[in-house]
Amino acid sequence: MNWAWGQKLPPAPKLILMALADSANDLDECWPGISFIAKKCCVSERTVQRVLQQFEVTGLMVVTPRYTTAGRQTSNGYRLCINAQTNPDNLSPLPKVRGAEGDKLSGSGVTPNVTPEGDTAMSPLEPLHQSEQQPLHFPRQLSSAEKQSASKLIVELDPSSAQALLDELSDALDCKTIKTNPLRWLHALIAKQKAGSFVPVGGIRVAERRKQQQAQQKTQALPPQPKPVDRSIARDALAQLRKTMGKGQSSIEQQQERN
Repeated sequence: MNWAWGQKLPPAPKLILMALADSANDLDECWPGISFIAKKCCVSERTVQRVLQQFEVTGLMVVTPRYTTAGRQTSNGYRLCINAQTNPDNLSPLPKVRGAEGDKLSGSGVTPNVTPEGDTAMSPLEPLHQSEQQPLHFPRQLSSAEKQSASKLIVELDPSSAQALLDELSDALDCKTIKTNPLRWLHALIAKQKAGSFVPVGGIRVAERRKQQQAQQKTQALPPQPKPVDRSIARDALAQLRKTMGKGQSSIEQQQERN
């Protein structure tokens, strides 16, 4: 609760964060339903959904889908990122949020869930820009929920820029240089990339290693090439065959003459 009080948020998002913190266990985890949070905070369910999406994007929490034994989806699980700093590694501040039109509550400070014009809607875990481009390579250290959140963060970037940022994140995870949440660190990289100040460092090594692995896979997939035939050997073999056939023919003719 002290951590939630310390977050600089507009009234409605802060109240929702307080409700999540109030429901969390000792592992910073909780799984209240949308309707429960909306009723507890006296806001609409749409407002709760938008605020939770914003919390996930900015790294205040990690969302994990939950299912019943019958396979039906139930309320999501939420893990509050208590140890995350306000600004991820001091790279960039959190994005400013704006009120969404259509909600009865004014000043909610959340961004509406919209799809940029021209983008193609996809499943949450499907890598972006696959229709005409190669699929993006996400860091192997990220969970499925984190990959889903990372996809939302890079949705507006072109594929080459998005892959460069993902490679930089992968190298940072390999080197264990990230002191905060990986999603917040990625968000900070995106801010630097949009400002024109992003310079790839470790991501270059990751991209080069991936190219080498792909080249090896292509080489292994090629069928074995037949060994070139020595023409002189072939000529000698053919001459020997003719010589043998000639001897056989002569023996037959001699036998016929004796008869």
